[in-house]
Amino acid sequence: MVVILQRTMLVQGNAKKEVQPDIAYLQLGVVTTNPNVQRAQEENRLIANRMIQALIAAGIPQEDIETSSYTSFPRYETDSSGKSVLSTYEVRHIFRIKVRDITKTGTIVDVAFENGANISESVSFEVSNYNEIYRHVLQLAVVDGAKKAHAMAVTLQVCLSPVPIKVEEVTQQVFGGPRYASFAVQEKASTPIEPQEITINASVNLEYLY
Repeated sequence: MVVILQRTMLVQGNAKKEVQPDIAYLQLGVVTTNPNVQRAQEENRLIANRMIQALIAAGIPQEDIETSSYTSFPRYETDSSGKSVLSTYEVRHIFRIKVRDITKTGTIVDVAFENGANISESVSFEVSNYNEIYRHVLQLAVVDGAKKAHAMAVTLQVCLSPVPIKVEEVTQQVFGGPRYASFAVQEKASTPIEPQEITINASVNLEYLY
């Protein structure tokens, strides 16, 4: 009796696509200081409200403006005797602002700072239809893996089963991470913020019989 051994071939397929982001996220806000903590908080509230109203007037929906963090803490300094004494209180209110029209990112930054914002933590960009694009890239990864398996079978002069017995998606993050802005040096009326392309990657492990 002839025993036919079934052997397996493992390959990994990879694909990627460069895409232009279409959503901007601004992390900015208002910092106030005052020896009286209640006054520092009240000053911050008034300025923050003024900034929010200006952003809404500039076309940002209120639901796209949300608090990222709010902190209130004392600051100390050392006096002439070397003793640590309370200097002032600092109140910091940071907002996360979603800009759906990416071409207006610089303008929205300017509006915020013209109306009381005095701190900016980051400007990042993302893709709204990430899942749709990722699924397409995943298909390309499967095709890449199949081509690799075929090439290896031809080289080894073996007969490869056309359908893999196992297909495994390599774990992917929900989003590859935001891309941060670069600042272009050019003549513009608003702050020049230029988004970079985002790379979406996909990988699969394929197992074939031959």
